[in-house]
Amino acid sequence: IAKGGGNKIGPALWGVLGRQAGSISDYKYSKAMATHGKSWSFEEMNGFLIKPKDWIKGTKMTFVGLKKETERAAVILYMNNNTDSPLPLK
Repeated sequence: IAKGGGNKIGPALWGVLGRQAGSISDYKYSKAMATHGKSWSFEEMNGFLIKPKDWIKGTKMTFVGLKKETERAAVILYMNNNTDSPLPLK
């Protein structure tokens, strides 16, 4: 994750937490992701990381998910630290 980093296999992830899902204009999202209509909160990202295809039916995401809560928490914290505006930790 890099500030100003471009899209790769997936969309750029700098500042993903707090951003609306499917909102990077120059990335071709699945219809399911583009119309999901929710912002990436801690809870939303955690649910997605458990099993993406179950959380957003029809997503193109091929990642199978993370079963361990500690692994998901580490990924979410890493994403929250890679932004100009980190979400407050509760």
